[in-house]
Amino acid sequence: MAQETEYPKRFKFNDIQKKWMRYWREEKIYDFDIDQKGTLFSIDTPPPFVSGSLHMGHILNHSWIDFVARYHKMKGENVYFPQGFDCHGLPVELAVAKNYGVSKDNREEFLKKCVEWVNNNIKNMTKQLDELGYSTDWRYTYRTMDEEYKRKVQISLLNFYEKGLLYREKFPTHFCVNCETSVAKAEVGYKEETGKLWYIKLSLVGRENEYVTIATTRPEYMEACVAVLINPNDDRYYDLSAAEVRLPIANRDVQIYMNEKVDMNFGTGVVYVCTYGDEMDIKWKLEYDLNEIQIFTENGRMNENSKYKGLSIMEARKQIVKDLEELGLIEKIDDYEHSIIIHSERSSCRTPIEYLPVYQWFINVKDFTQEIIESADLMNWYPKKHKLRLLDWANGLDWNWVISRQRVFGTPIPFWYCGECNEIFPPKKEDLPIDPIKIPPPFEKCPKCGSTDIIGEKDVCDCWIDSSISPLAMSKWLDDDDFFKKAYLEAKVHRPQGYEIIRTWLFYTLFRCKILTGNLDFSFIFLVHRAICISPICGIS
Repeated sequence: MAQETEYPKRFKFNDIQKKWMRYWREEKIYDFDIDQKGTLFSIDTPPPFVSGSLHMGHILNHSWIDFVARYHKMKGENVYFPQGFDCHGLPVELAVAKNYGVSKDNREEFLKKCVEWVNNNIKNMTKQLDELGYSTDWRYTYRTMDEEYKRKVQISLLNFYEKGLLYREKFPTHFCVNCETSVAKAEVGYKEETGKLWYIKLSLVGRENEYVTIATTRPEYMEACVAVLINPNDDRYYDLSAAEVRLPIANRDVQIYMNEKVDMNFGTGVVYVCTYGDEMDIKWKLEYDLNEIQIFTENGRMNENSKYKGLSIMEARKQIVKDLEELGLIEKIDDYEHSIIIHSERSSCRTPIEYLPVYQWFINVKDFTQEIIESADLMNWYPKKHKLRLLDWANGLDWNWVISRQRVFGTPIPFWYCGECNEIFPPKKEDLPIDPIKIPPPFEKCPKCGSTDIIGEKDVCDCWIDSSISPLAMSKWLDDDDFFKKAYLEAKVHRPQGYEIIRTWLFYTLFRCKILTGNLDFSFIFLVHRAICISPICGIS
């Protein structure tokens, strides 16, 4: 007769969990061997931001990824399943400022606290994943703040610079005055808002008591107005071509231009061009070679070019409306439903975006969108419909990627530039990684203009610059040619990721890895073999 087993009345799951975690570790159950026989299946696992602990969304997503890893192991495949951590970026900086009370202006102390915060969170996240039974091989863990990872990121930037794809210029970019940094187009979105539409009378120069009325949602930009546009097909204004108007508050004259892109049905059909209220202002400024007047600072305060210096943008709006009303120049005010562009990538921010013309670093991505589209067609998508998000994003891209961020905790942009002529000076590859504000420049004088004003770049990289080389970094790119060949060039590389970052992590990874590997044919280099949407927004349950 079989002996009965006595079970405890209360299951002590903590003891059992520790027992099996210890067994898996001691027996090396999840250890990966690159030389093991069988089809090699690599998983480019999403590296979570380490601004806090893992939440239920992380646990759900990583469980799904773990299911895939275990399934392919049971099929007899050699599964490479590393885990990374996305360390840099605004979320960590905000958490450090809040929890430690340290300002980013105290750069060294702030960086020290950022590293401390990240290390503590990675330790906790690793423990959480272990308790989940996550089958990764922790020996292959990467962290984007590690010196070795930063070396690869900086080498990739040097590569892009040498190919003529990385450049620095002064250009109006999406700018968050709350976070005090530029942001990429992929980091902004729109929200509906009930605002006001102000109808403001502008006097016609040389025509006594004659006015033309503009309609605007941004009266605070009056002092940055550089032109007025009217549609040439608008019969109401047939006699105003090349006329001039006097701007109130600014007390300047600007010319009226005719442009068929002006919407005759919006407001009065007359628009004023400001530097810069929106993307159309940027295009019209370039089209007509207009002057540029910057009226606010990086922290959202009106500057010396404004009568309202020191006021916030919203404070200036209220004051200028009051002043215009006192001048009798407000014809009427309507309630107006419209979309405003916001910093949507950070749910804790959602501040309206401005367009600030300052020097930034850019990567030319527009010239490669067609190649990205062609590669997307060669990939297996599950669900297939989500390929459209990548295609729509690539087809609609009209600006290059601004990669510089006016923050502190990030991979340094490894270049110097001349403060007089803006000539760029790259580092030597063998010296990387570097922080150019901490080491001397390669020249005492600019070889181009002779200036001694050689400046180390203090801006850091967009965090997507880091994570967009994750499949290369995890495959020991630049370190182990044999490992890289097997784990990247010859393997089926699986990319599980959320729907919401198709236009960021997936798009940038496709672009960057193609440029860096020198091979654009994904029929045999499976950069992303399967793009699986694992977000609840996809309707998967």
